[in-house]
Amino acid sequence: GIGAATAKVLSDRGYRVTIIGRNQDRLREVSSKLLNVTWMEADLSSPSHCRGVIIEACENAGRLDLLVNGAGILGPTVPISELSDADWDAVIGTNLRGPIAATTAAVPFLREFRGSVVNIASINAIQAEPNLAPYGVTKAALVGFTKFAAADLAKHGIRVNAVLPGWVSTPMISNEIAAAGLLDDSISTNLLGRLAHPEEIARVIAFLASPDASYLTGECIVADGGHVIYSRDFAPTPAGDEVGL
Repeated sequence: GIGAATAKVLSDRGYRVTIIGRNQDRLREVSSKLLNVTWMEADLSSPSHCRGVIIEACENAGRLDLLVNGAGILGPTVPISELSDADWDAVIGTNLRGPIAATTAAVPFLREFRGSVVNIASINAIQAEPNLAPYGVTKAALVGFTKFAAADLAKHGIRVNAVLPGWVSTPMISNEIAAAGLLDDSISTNLLGRLAHPEEIARVIAFLASPDASYLTGECIVADGGHVIYSRDFAPTPAGDEVGL
């Protein structure tokens, strides 16, 4: 999804990219199609494992200009009354502990080259929806971490920002899209009337990492097609119903 698109956009712009995740087959598939992209397998929900692989990746590359914390899971889409401790732990591990561990491990390398961090959060960090509590809570915490990390790391010349995507056409939300009865990218939940393409979010990430964003830190860029300012139920409009603005 967004991770693969980001790897492509950064590769096209001259970065040497290392992608990290749990699915060897998917990592191999993505990296084989791109220039200067390598991969490493890791369980990023384990802080110690995450820190180790980040350090190894940086030492292999010899430098670090950008860390993108893009690993994330949706978790169970049920009410909070039906969630177990294990459900919460799984989502918190991947969506929050992982980015925290990766960022802290990367600081010495980022400091040397005055690099930056971009966290991929979600509009669910600032807007609640039913049945998404672990996901939304962890993304809200990731926004908080972005701001506090920016405050602590500015003295080292490290910028830390976040992107808050709306609904993006990725495998992670394919079940939700199917459940809503959507057959294409058209939706009624935002002003642009469609899901985002992963590449559109990837280009925002690349912007935040670029010299064009040199005066931005602690910022959370909402990239949602106008969802937050014009939110409707995530469902197709019933036939015959008129929709007014």
